[in-house]
Order: sequence, then C-alpha cells, then structure tokens
Amino acid sequence: MAGQSRKPTRYSKSPIAKKVKMGGTVVLSEALVNKKASNTVPKIHVKRGDMVMLISGPKKNDPKRSPQLKKRLDAKNAYKGTTGKVIAVFPKEGKVIVEGVNLITRASKPRMGMGKTGLIKKEGPIYASKVMLYSTTSKKPVRAEFRKKEGLE
Repeated sequence: MAGQSRKPTRYSKSPIAKKVKMGGTVVLSEALVNKKASNTVPKIHVKRGDMVMLISGPKKNDPKRSPQLKKRLDAKNAYKGTTGKVIAVFPKEGKVIVEGVNLITRASKPRMGMGKTGLIKKEGPIYASKVMLYSTTSKKPVRAEFRKKEGLE
C-alpha cells in the first residue's frame, strides 16, 4: 500500500463527461467539480415574446424529397425560413419553444374532467442555435446585438 500511487486526474475546461484515458488518467470537466463553473449552460440570445426565424433545417421546396418525408415535415412545420414567436425558453437545455414550429402530435386518453382527448398537436422544443431574431421592419433575421438598433427591445 505504501508504494501504490493514485491514478492521476486531469481537469478540462470543456463540458465533457468523465473519461478514462490510456494509462488510467481520468479526464474530468471542471464544470462537474466546480459549482460556479458555467461552461455547461449556454447563453440564450432570445427572450420570451421575441419574433424569431428558423435559420437551419430543410428547405420547403426540395424536388428530391420523397412524398412521405414531405408529409411528415409539413406536419412538423420545421422548414428553414419559418417565423414564429418564442413561447418559452429553457436555458439549462439550451432550447426554445417557438409558436407554430416543430409541432408534435400526442395521443391523450379520456380522463374524468380533464381537457382535450384524442390527438393533440403542440409545439416541441428546438435548439436555440437554430433560431435567429427576426426584424419585422426590415423583414429579415438580425443578430441579437442589434436589438436596440432595430427597436426590438
């Protein structure tokens, strides 16, 4: 026991899970150890009530797309260039819910005194990096740092 050494631990700035490398070296993120580290929580550039536009995703009119896939994408309404209002923001997950975008169909059983039953369509969360602030005056997406200049405050 006296000559036995502990396995070395190396700390990384990146938000990674615990890894064991060759030679028994353990790589651990500082964010998992240090409580005040904030590198695992991304900064969200939009707020609730903002008008946003999807900047990534499939294009609406793609001739190569199969009819089945087109039907599924039409149901979700997650095309590039779609605009909507931000309903909710989840900074810990780095996601937002946008009105009328990424619609999910859920089945709901009938319950005593509960609301709707059957198939219910509601918005699902999408990554905040897929949306950009939309200016209604210039009719194009703008960066969040131009919020005051565009009058979106």
